[in-house]
Amino acid sequence: MTTSATTPARGSLRWRLAWTFTLLTILAVVAQAVALFLSSEEQEEELIDEVVNTALDGVTGSHGRETMLPPHLSLFHAPAGHRPPGLPEGMERLALGNHEWFIQGIEYHVGVRDDAGERYYLMYDTRLHEERLERLLIALVIGVLVLSAMALWLGQWLADAQLGQLRRLAQRVAEDDPAPFTEAEQDEEVARLALALDDYRARNTVLIEREREFTANVSHELRTPLTRIRTSAELLAEQDGARERAQRIVLAVDELERRLRGLLFLARGTTPLAVETVALWPLVESLFEQYREACASQGIPLLNLVQADAAVRADQAVLSLVLDNLLSNAVRYAGTGEIRVEAGPGWVAVRDTGVGIPTDQLTQVFERHYRLSNLPDGMGLGLSIVRQLIERCGWRCEASSEPGVGTEIRVVFDTNGGPSLQE
Repeated sequence: MTTSATTPARGSLRWRLAWTFTLLTILAVVAQAVALFLSSEEQEEELIDEVVNTALDGVTGSHGRETMLPPHLSLFHAPAGHRPPGLPEGMERLALGNHEWFIQGIEYHVGVRDDAGERYYLMYDTRLHEERLERLLIALVIGVLVLSAMALWLGQWLADAQLGQLRRLAQRVAEDDPAPFTEAEQDEEVARLALALDDYRARNTVLIEREREFTANVSHELRTPLTRIRTSAELLAEQDGARERAQRIVLAVDELERRLRGLLFLARGTTPLAVETVALWPLVESLFEQYREACASQGIPLLNLVQADAAVRADQAVLSLVLDNLLSNAVRYAGTGEIRVEAGPGWVAVRDTGVGIPTDQLTQVFERHYRLSNLPDGMGLGLSIVRQLIERCGWRCEASSEPGVGTEIRVVFDTNGGPSLQE
């Protein structure tokens, strides 16, 4: 099971800018619409009062003569102190002046006036006024929706125009464009970001070159003494008394050289794989040799269950380093159990019957410097190196474990043109 650090995206800056512009526009338009509606309503109220007052002036000025009134106006009059026929109940108690009166939910504006001993009541039916306000409200709502849609489109267009330089810069960074990121026609903020990226890339290039020089120097300087050790061990192996120990030295030098090649491959991203057919059974046996003495003292059996003819197309140095780290980790946590290496079509696995790994820590054990216990001989790097090597080779790592039962870590090879197991 491999893990990779990912940063959750916060969403599109383009959309945030577009929605910000849209919301501000909507707030401004709604405020204007509300102000217009309230202003229109107030003007309508004033107009109604003016119509009522004008009509009453005409009626009182005619001294009782019949006056033609529009259909939405109703006139009632009677001697002061008496209720005019047909006047809604309770309205006779209204004082002189203008009032609002509701009958079955319908609003009326009522003007009350005295003239020559007569009291006049003029009722104005506001339903036409309410219909005009309702039509105005519908028009304002439609206008707000249309302007909101236009604001969203305009906001996207403005966001695209403003973020175009930043998007092009991000694309060039993603494509690792060798040309300088700083251009002549960039906005000040984008130009400063581009200049910082240019500076960072220059410093990073220097650091990478130094690392490459360092790994090349390490490779050269370590191989020279290793060659001398190997030559001396081979000469020593010709003597009968020291042959077995000298052969162990030779094997250790070979293993150290393979590890060095694997680590150089990990350090150099451009180093090609030396893919070849690797026999798995003897590779596992050679790796077991390093742990037999320690495992024997702890009573841990090492079981090579790989079939004798099983082979894999891979870089032997990389595969050896992967399996060695898995074995080292298994030996550390096996306790008094056993360690088995198995292989099948498309996979190789290292299993131990040790303490196991809690489920919530199963992915964390592949993180660099993460340690499952406080054992003094570990630095939390083994499984991290395994994960990096496997990802670099295009393979896959699967981990399964149960506390108190054991752990299995399986290397699954790429079946799409990559190294594959041959049986």
